[in-house]
Amino acid sequence: MKNIIFHSVLLIISFSCKAQIQMQPTQINQYETNIIGIWALESDTDYKLEFLTTGVCKEYQGSELLTTYSFSIQNNSCEDYSASDSIYLKWIDNDDLAVTCFEIGNVTEDTLSLMIIDKGKMLLFNRQ
Repeated sequence: MKNIIFHSVLLIISFSCKAQIQMQPTQINQYETNIIGIWALESDTDYKLEFLTTGVCKEYQGSELLTTYSFSIQNNSCEDYSASDSIYLKWIDNDDLAVTCFEIGNVTEDTLSLMIIDKGKMLLFNRQ
């Protein structure tokens, strides 16, 4: 009886892990689609990010273009950061090639949440 329970638990854990692994690529595809557009920071609506289908992100303060980035959405790791259940936004500054990684909290049709990993600060954006 103990063997049946043990094997049942192992089987359930196996299916749970497999479902989690298969979910991330789908979630990444959804994030890649949902992130396209213009996002205004909740705490300062003059600060905006514009994500383009070409993999470019433009950063604005008011109407002034501050800089442009190449971006990608990655699972499990970004530069020195890694977690098996995290999805990251990696962007590379097109001027100085500096790499910045954000942990994505969520991307929906209306909201975007990004964590500045080394500061532990959450940035909340609304779609414009």
